[in-house]
Amino acid sequence: MLLSKEITVELHLTGCRLRQYIAVMLRTMDVPLTPEQFMLIDLLWNQGEMTQQQLADLMQKDKNSVTQLVDAIERKGFVERRRNPQDRRSNTLVLTEKAENLKLDAKRKGIMILDRMLDGISEDELRSFLATLRKLSNNMTATKL
Repeated sequence: MLLSKEITVELHLTGCRLRQYIAVMLRTMDVPLTPEQFMLIDLLWNQGEMTQQQLADLMQKDKNSVTQLVDAIERKGFVERRRNPQDRRSNTLVLTEKAENLKLDAKRKGIMILDRMLDGISEDELRSFLATLRKLSNNMTATKL
């Protein structure tokens, strides 16, 4: 198999395993969120209120996918939509007290999950891997299509 094809296949399979691993670990650790829901709420924890469009841009997802994610975490009581007074077509997402109460425990568990996943890999190896991933990502930007 060509090296480029082998890398592409391995990247895809690793991405699938990553989502699956994090989903199982979140359930095992009683974090009531899917990996994507966790990512969305973590962005709100870190950056504060924002619109669904801003979240879609940060998560590199289409607005419909983000709407479905927001619907799900809204049903769980972690976020509220508030009309944007400057643009009535837009909602601002605000974390609820329930989400704030989950924050410390969920972040601690999230870090534990990632630490377990990276166990046995040196910091130098991780830095090199990250640099390579960034180069790959840069090679796939819209300007190079």
